[in-house]
Amino acid sequence: MQIKDIRKFILLVIQGDKTIDARLKLFQNQKNEVEKQIKQLEEALDTIKFKCWYYETAKSVGNTAFVDSIPDEELPEDLRIIRQKMRSLE
Repeated sequence: MQIKDIRKFILLVIQGDKTIDARLKLFQNQKNEVEKQIKQLEEALDTIKFKCWYYETAKSVGNTAFVDSIPDEELPEDLRIIRQKMRSLE
């Protein structure tokens, strides 16, 4: 929560129970923002997981061309889904 929202919350608390709806709205908005941030972080983590697998595999075989040639259907499901998402963003 930003400082301006904390100040607003404190002022609402001081005003009493007539501001319960406004306080609830503040926390609902904060919840939505945190959920968006979590989604973005999960997407970033998926990309990092894929890249770790990619370079670990490339290191073990000595090149990236081999890894690039692996068909989606031969990848574990979680990596296949991530690769397909990454390709759709290109």
